[in-house]
Amino acid sequence: MPPYLTREEIDRRLAAAGWQPGREKGDEAAAVMQQAVSSLAEIGCSVSPFPAAVDFVKEFVGLKVPFPGDATGGEYVTFTVRYFEESFAESISELADWVEQPLFPVAYVNHDRALALVDPQDRYFLTHWSGDYYLGKGPVRSPRLPDDRPSLRS
Repeated sequence: MPPYLTREEIDRRLAAAGWQPGREKGDEAAAVMQQAVSSLAEIGCSVSPFPAAVDFVKEFVGLKVPFPGDATGGEYVTFTVRYFEESFAESISELADWVEQPLFPVAYVNHDRALALVDPQDRYFLTHWSGDYYLGKGPVRSPRLPDDRPSLRS
């Protein structure tokens, strides 16, 4: 299991992927968010971007960050989420109902097929085959995933 990362390590990894404080990719973000809305609608899930989602996507869209502990680069987190497996439609809808807030997808962990979502209160969640997890409030959280977090609905 990868270790928790410090804020400095998270910033270093994001910077290596092209992020910098104040990064603003409005046009690219708008296109990605529209594609996400359309792709999810095609599989029966209705989502709409709200300010917390828009702010996050504008800052992080296009980044692909290697997953901690993977030297090959084959395991990563991408902040460009456009296309979805059918199973995500149900997962997003169920989690949104459970937290009683709309959710919007903001990141995808490829090796676990996990999807990170944000709500209008700037709270981050992860939907994963093993359950749904609360990651915290605000956009920078440790990328250590479900192994040590209790599921929201266990």
